[in-house]
Amino acid sequence: MKKKICINLITIVVVVCLVLIVSLNYDFDTIINHIINMKFLWFIIAIIVMMISRLIIGICSYMMVKINGEHVSIGKMIQINYIIPFFHGITPFSGGGQPMEIYYLHNEGISKTKSTNIVLQNFILFQSALIILSLIAVLYNYFFKLFPSDSFMRGLVTLGFVINFLVLLFSYMLSFSKRANKFILNKGLSFLSKIKIVKNVDTTREKLNNYINKFYTSATFLKKQKRKVLIVLSLNVISLIVQYSVPYVVGIGMGVNNLSFMMMMVATTYVMMIGSFVPIPGGTGGIEYGFVYFVGYIINDVGLVTAIMLVWRLISYYLSMVFGAVSLIFYRKKEKECE
Repeated sequence: MKKKICINLITIVVVVCLVLIVSLNYDFDTIINHIINMKFLWFIIAIIVMMISRLIIGICSYMMVKINGEHVSIGKMIQINYIIPFFHGITPFSGGGQPMEIYYLHNEGISKTKSTNIVLQNFILFQSALIILSLIAVLYNYFFKLFPSDSFMRGLVTLGFVINFLVLLFSYMLSFSKRANKFILNKGLSFLSKIKIVKNVDTTREKLNNYINKFYTSATFLKKQKRKVLIVLSLNVISLIVQYSVPYVVGIGMGVNNLSFMMMMVATTYVMMIGSFVPIPGGTGGIEYGFVYFVGYIINDVGLVTAIMLVWRLISYYLSMVFGAVSLIFYRKKEKECE
């Protein structure tokens, strides 16, 4: 585990250095001047906006725990959801956050089956919010022609949308389709037994079938909580809108006049869609390229756009990881104090 984290951190450092070299190569002095001259108050506001986004996601997780009949304090759930970006940030495709969230929920006394279900249900609602926002962005751009048609970039955005939609579909199937789960289970066990990884197939199948039955029972319970689920979905949409508004706040702080909030929202949504399938931790490289491309049509100054991008990434990615690491340290200290 530690070895993987070290490799991912080294990868991030290397890619970040390359991104900085490419970004600052355009006009180093101009970019640095834009960053230095950013109004400090707006920089703080941008950080607060990002923290509010995480706060809302923490509230969503707290509500999902309550909906499933479990209890973890809202403060603890918010703390856990400040830790998660650290593990999202150091793993490819941001895949490390959910397993760690399951681990922390289990730490709080929730069974592994229920913890897994809560995290998957929460992920489905978050992914649904992402698809809703992405669809709004695509339709808005289609009707108002914000960005000129570029087959390559259009292909990347489409690919990002399709991947996110398929992830949502697969997650929904795992959560609510017992038949699909058992089909995957049987095929998977047959394959694993053939390559001699699983020896006692019948015993393993029985254990996993019990797990699936508990998982499915918990998931179907969620269908009876439509109003609460709709509230959590709405909060997830709000959290994404708040998160995606950070570049707008940074742009205002750098003195960009008449900056369109809606255009920046659409551009940021497109950028995040592209970043979703970049295998490097944090989508580094793809996100920066997409941001400069799309926001470049809104602000006709490459140096300024690059400066906004660098500050935005500092706040949304690197500072989030720092806050996550600090929250992780305090969480561990709290555990030791309680023992």
